[in-house]
Amino acid sequence: MAKNILILDDDADFNNLLTDIFTQADYKVTSERDPETAIEVFQKVHFDLVVTDQKMPGLTGEEFIREIKRFRKDIPVIMVSGYLDNDTIRNLIREGVGGVFLKPLNVFSLLKRTTALIEESETSQKRQALVGEAEGTIENLTYQHQLPFNFRSFPCKSPKSLEFAKKLYSLRNFKANLIIIGEQGTDFPSIVDDLRGFESSGDTVFLFVESPKLNAEGLNQLIDQSERDGAKRITLVFPHAQALRSEQKKLIFQLSKQEGPFVNVHTTIRYVFCLSDDIDALYDRGEIDDDIYMFMGTSEVKVPPLRDIRDDIPILAYALMVDEAKAKGVTPIPKFDTAAKVYLHERDWKENVLELKQLVNYSLSQADGEIMTRKQLEIAVENQSKLASSDGVEGFKLRMEEFRDEYTQAVHLLLGQDKVKTAQQLGVEPVFVEGVVRGFQQ
Repeated sequence: MAKNILILDDDADFNNLLTDIFTQADYKVTSERDPETAIEVFQKVHFDLVVTDQKMPGLTGEEFIREIKRFRKDIPVIMVSGYLDNDTIRNLIREGVGGVFLKPLNVFSLLKRTTALIEESETSQKRQALVGEAEGTIENLTYQHQLPFNFRSFPCKSPKSLEFAKKLYSLRNFKANLIIIGEQGTDFPSIVDDLRGFESSGDTVFLFVESPKLNAEGLNQLIDQSERDGAKRITLVFPHAQALRSEQKKLIFQLSKQEGPFVNVHTTIRYVFCLSDDIDALYDRGEIDDDIYMFMGTSEVKVPPLRDIRDDIPILAYALMVDEAKAKGVTPIPKFDTAAKVYLHERDWKENVLELKQLVNYSLSQADGEIMTRKQLEIAVENQSKLASSDGVEGFKLRMEEFRDEYTQAVHLLLGQDKVKTAQQLGVEPVFVEGVVRGFQQ
């Protein structure tokens, strides 16, 4: 998107010259000749940079700069003038002017400085956001995203995560089938948990159906238990829907029609299919066949990958840190310093939220204080890479531990959110299940 520049110069000819220079350099330009009018325009429009003259009727360039910085202290400013003495130049620098150019103008230097100032401003704003938001917005694991509904999968600081949350909420009352599309490493359990949280009646049960349970006996057991618990509607979630086998798809079709082994099922059943790619792309590649393609339908929502919602990452990472610290009883909970937040923001998360969770969990296990630094995160990444290539027993145990909470939550949902049964199934104490579930619900 073209950057927006405000030009102020009372000399019509030079104003036109500056306008042409920046327009030809692909900037969006607003030009004004009167300082008072320029101030009014500045208050209404977001500009990325301002270019102003010094000697003008009404207000000097210095006075104009002081006025606009009352509204935006961080606005980059360049001064272009026919003559400036040394004292004025020093004052301009103290006022925060980022570039001073004398006429006749060096166009190349002006454009080069413009690009640098805008980039510096954007980096500064991004870092300030990272410094202030992570600790200030989620001490109680709630995000200040101003949505009229609870949503915990993402902080929604990025346009795409905000759009995703709204789209998922709009589909909450889907009648039959819903497709959730997420790249490798997408945290489908958390997203489904948000979907479950949108339910106002509380009589809908969400059940994750992994491949071993996707048989007639397993499905009937899940449905029977849910019906005995008073469920009026059951939502079956298939986390790896594109890997369904032919006999499993046949069971889903029979269940939807209440035929075959499901003739005694009278509860309303809905289906959530989790896919790694767009359904049309999967169909074109032959990864799903005609029958399941037609059955899944067209109600779908795409989960944004972390690379598209970078402003969410440091806040999400801290929320995950708090969850894991509470589950493990770790105190104090480490907070990311500025450099660590920038590292989280800029890293290429190829495995999405799963990779972020793994890094947070591993770095927490190695934490030795109240602050988590960039260096500690880099060491954690390096050690994880070594661990990934290791076939040792300890490495395997550590990798399994990283999935512990997600697996516990999936079993809890699978067993109708019965904490006692979940504990028995996993061979752990109920208090452990209670802690994990509480972490997901907060």
